[in-house]
Amino acid sequence: MSRETIASPSAARLRRPGFSIGLADRFSGSWRSVLVVYLASRLFSTSVLFAVYEVAKLAGATFITPGSDRSFLDFTSSWDADRYRTIALHGYPSTLPTDATGEVLPNEWAFLPVFPYLCHLLMVATGMDFVVAAPLLATVFGAAAAVVLHRLLVTKVGRTGALWAVLLFCFGPMAFVMSVGYAESLFLLLMLGGLLAMQRRNYPLVAAAGIVASFVRPGALALALALGIHLIVRWHTERERPGARTAAASAASTTTSSSSTARGHGAAGADAPSASTPRPPGDAGTRRIAGIGSAPPALVLAARTTFRRAWAGLREFVVGGRMPPRELTTIVVAGLAMAAAGLAWPVVAHVVTGQSDAYLETEMAWWVDYVGRPVFVPLTPWFLLAGRWLGIGGIVLVLAIIASFTFWVTRRSTLRLGHEVVAFTAGFFAYLVAVFLPQQSLFRLLMPLSPLLGTPAISSRPWVRRSMLLGGAALQPVAVVFVFLFTAP
Repeated sequence: MSRETIASPSAARLRRPGFSIGLADRFSGSWRSVLVVYLASRLFSTSVLFAVYEVAKLAGATFITPGSDRSFLDFTSSWDADRYRTIALHGYPSTLPTDATGEVLPNEWAFLPVFPYLCHLLMVATGMDFVVAAPLLATVFGAAAAVVLHRLLVTKVGRTGALWAVLLFCFGPMAFVMSVGYAESLFLLLMLGGLLAMQRRNYPLVAAAGIVASFVRPGALALALALGIHLIVRWHTERERPGARTAAASAASTTTSSSSTARGHGAAGADAPSASTPRPPGDAGTRRIAGIGSAPPALVLAARTTFRRAWAGLREFVVGGRMPPRELTTIVVAGLAMAAAGLAWPVVAHVVTGQSDAYLETEMAWWVDYVGRPVFVPLTPWFLLAGRWLGIGGIVLVLAIIASFTFWVTRRSTLRLGHEVVAFTAGFFAYLVAVFLPQQSLFRLLMPLSPLLGTPAISSRPWVRRSMLLGGAALQPVAVVFVFLFTAP
């Protein structure tokens, strides 16, 4: 580029980008840049948590978890973290706690074991207390999740789009949970890591992430569903590979040549039999088939060709005709293993407590204050809660939310994120609708949908991404006050 070009007014304008792209372009898009963003967000979230704690303590506010007002570390290790502390120190109860009427009370079986056991290992190895180990692990896992989120999206929407997704993820309203003793950070790391491994076709790693995540938080079955969709997509896309088309054309050409040669020889044998090898009078133009008798050569050839085509069509239908059997087996085994792991925890609770519905009754113990103790029916919890509190308007609201989400994930800009991301987010949202009763914790449970923040409908529109970034940061103190002081997080 010449000096004149560099000095031109248009070039000067290009060298001075506005805020709409400057915030992302100041970083190179590497993992170091992602960690800088994450570190800044942790300083912000920790400052928010500490300010709320100090103000609430000075004002004499009542903390939702008993004992969480003793120190700031106790504050960041309250509610779910308090349950994890009990698991880390004492394990799970062998008998479910009940009230005077025999109804199951909330207990530790609703919380899965990997995160508290990792805290226990760190506590044993270093001697640190749980109130230090749990937030520390959550913060480290959150950093890794941010890096993986960036790598998951950068090949789909570019560096700027991926970095903006990380910014919105790290400064979102519920991002403070990555600085407290909750398991969300680890679950996000495993889910996003599984999706990245799926993109790169490392299916054993997908299985490992999904199996471990099944014992971190509920909802890992969405990764198994995404792997199933991934397999179907590969069937339909890989059959159009140029190499496969060339091989198929070559095979077809060989078959056609063989057919023409056979027909030529058959015709010659019928019209002008060789004098040196005369045919018996009754066998001209026929071929002996064991167990059937004699048939014309053209009929035999047609039968063979039909059989080969039917077999090829069946193989194309079953495995796409292009996928290596070993790879297909790996995908199927990985999916089945994740599905089994995702359904295993209720079985574990049954074996330990001796009560077949121990896990279900434990989960529904949290429903009592909202809808009583109804019979659990999949796909009804959202409608049950909305109908109880808002009537017919609540039912309409739930239908509108489902329709809006369906519209969003099927938009062209969202589909650019890849079928793995779309299938996973759709599956996870379906899981929440199917089994979860919407409560105050719903907002943090939506965090696995974070890859949708990378859609160009958000990341390529300056006013949208700016508004979401500032709005998320502004709502974070509100969320902390709400979930720690007025209701359980």
